[in-house]
Amino acid sequence: MTANVCGKKMNVVGSDGFHRMNFLYQASVVMLNAVPSCPSISSFYGTNIVSIGKKLQLKLDPSLKRTMCKGCKGLLIPGKTAEVRIQKPLTSKKKKKRQKKNNKIQVWKCLLCECVKNYILKSDYILWSEHTVPTM
Repeated sequence: MTANVCGKKMNVVGSDGFHRMNFLYQASVVMLNAVPSCPSISSFYGTNIVSIGKKLQLKLDPSLKRTMCKGCKGLLIPGKTAEVRIQKPLTSKKKKKRQKKNNKIQVWKCLLCECVKNYILKSDYILWSEHTVPTM
């Protein structure tokens, strides 16, 4: 239940699930900082976050998705659990057809499961969740 502008209570679909997922994400961050020698605890919490999202059909925010590994579901923190590199664009013919501009690629490699995530770096790119909506 959340309050809107008028002060009335509104029911948000899946609010309990979002609260649980938020709690598990915060617990994952705290446990990774408290016990850095055992990152599998963070991976366990990440697996629970994903399973709750699937059961309740809730979507994670893109900023949270970018901090979680797709393989082991652990947190990706540069230097602790992840290695971050900037690569030049690939020069193969197939890649050139798909990539019109020569954008650099940010490569995140999980140190637990060695899963790799690639992000194309564009100077003018904004996530859909970060777009400002004009108000009337």
